[in-house]
Amino acid sequence: MLKRYCLLLSTTLLFAGCSINDDYYDRDVFIKTEGLELYGCYNTKDNLYVPTLNGNEFTIITNARDYRNLVQGCNTSVDFRYFDLIIGQYWVQSNTEDIKYMYKKNRYNEYILFVEFLQNRGGRAKYVTYHALVPKLHPSDPVFVETKESHLGNLK
Repeated sequence: MLKRYCLLLSTTLLFAGCSINDDYYDRDVFIKTEGLELYGCYNTKDNLYVPTLNGNEFTIITNARDYRNLVQGCNTSVDFRYFDLIIGQYWVQSNTEDIKYMYKKNRYNEYILFVEFLQNRGGRAKYVTYHALVPKLHPSDPVFVETKESHLGNLK
C-alpha cells in the first residue's frame, strides 16, 4: 500500500511540474551586432549616405559589390560571408547625440532591429543614417526595423 501511495504521489508531482503553456518558445533571442566604426568608419550617422533610400526606409546589403555601389561616405572591407548590413535613414527633429541598437529574433523567427536616437535640444531637423552589421541572414528571413527618439535631459 505504501508503494502505491509513493508511486501515485511521484506521478502526480511529475505531471504537476509540467506546464502546457511552457513559455520557453516565447522568449526572444538577443543577437550581437557590430558597427562600421570597427572597420575604420567614423561619425557614421552623418557621414554615411545611401542615395537610393527615400524617406524613413532601410535596406539590407548582402555583398561587397552592392556595398560599394550603394553606400557613400565610408570605403571599408566587410566580410559579407558572415555579415549582412542593415542600413537606413530616419528623420530626426534635433541633433542626434548617439544611436543605440538592439537586435533580436522573436518566436515567429522574425528579426527586429530596434534603433533608438538619443537627441539633444540643439541642431536642426534632418535625416540621420543608422546601420548594423548582423549575422548572415537567409534571403527569406523577415527583417523589421523599429525606431524611437529619446530626448536627453540637461546634463550637469
